[in-house]
Amino acid sequence: MRSRLLAVVAVAALAFSCRKPETGVRIDPALAIIVPADTMAVAGVKIEAIRETVLYKKYLEKSETLRIDELSKATGFDPRTDLYELLVVSNGKDVLVMARGKFTPLGMEPKPSEGIKRMSYGGLNMLGDEKTAVAFINPSVAVAGPTPVLKHFIDHRTETNGIPPILRDQMSAVRPGSQVWAAALGGERLLALLPQSGNMANLNRMLGDVQSATLSLDMHTGVDLLAQAQYSNEKSAKQTGDALRALLGFARLNTPNNEPDLLKAYDGIQVNQLGMVLKFTAQLSPEMVDKLSGIAERQLRQ
Repeated sequence: MRSRLLAVVAVAALAFSCRKPETGVRIDPALAIIVPADTMAVAGVKIEAIRETVLYKKYLEKSETLRIDELSKATGFDPRTDLYELLVVSNGKDVLVMARGKFTPLGMEPKPSEGIKRMSYGGLNMLGDEKTAVAFINPSVAVAGPTPVLKHFIDHRTETNGIPPILRDQMSAVRPGSQVWAAALGGERLLALLPQSGNMANLNRMLGDVQSATLSLDMHTGVDLLAQAQYSNEKSAKQTGDALRALLGFARLNTPNNEPDLLKAYDGIQVNQLGMVLKFTAQLSPEMVDKLSGIAERQLRQ
């Protein structure tokens, strides 16, 4: 009997030791299953997890700037309690926002505000107009976007098996536990989402050789950001890294002498290149976030 017990313990220990560590980010299955098959970029915001962070409770929960009370009164929907997770998807041309939440109390969608009308398409209820709308897939899933794009999604929503495998593989590089995250594949269609003119158009030149990219943001303790990009060649990775370091250097040089905390914040930002991979990290303690918030408030009052 004792030998059998030892054998069972040994097998259990072996199985536990061989178990793979958690990798990547988990998406609510109700959202993952409706992601269009041609998706090239996806970003997520885990609202429930964010509500548990110190930063949310201190800066966002009672923020008057967000005007959440007005939204709740106008629609009967309160994102502070009724929204669980957001997923933004793009095929490099169109963008849709998917949401998991409590949208139909007593079987009714949020009441439309002034100028918004109820519509029906493909057997689903919608709120919006001919330009933008939100469709309620079921009582806990809604999808919003440009109305023509939304209607195309509804027409083809049964033709997907969830997130494309190549993008799902890329998502495995996202750090587990991130409340905000993103994963994207490179390509001309994805770059079309970026500004084509003005100063921000420089992003096109910097990102033109990006093959894939991920972003992970953890706010459990302060701010912990990791963004990394895989380039098609080392030269492009180096050029982008040099440009980012130059921007950081310029920002430090232009920091007023009476803002030492801002200089300390720059010390928490690092840009590192390893071959064709470029990593950008930023770490701010809760105390540093407090100080930066104070600086931002002072600048807004000026």
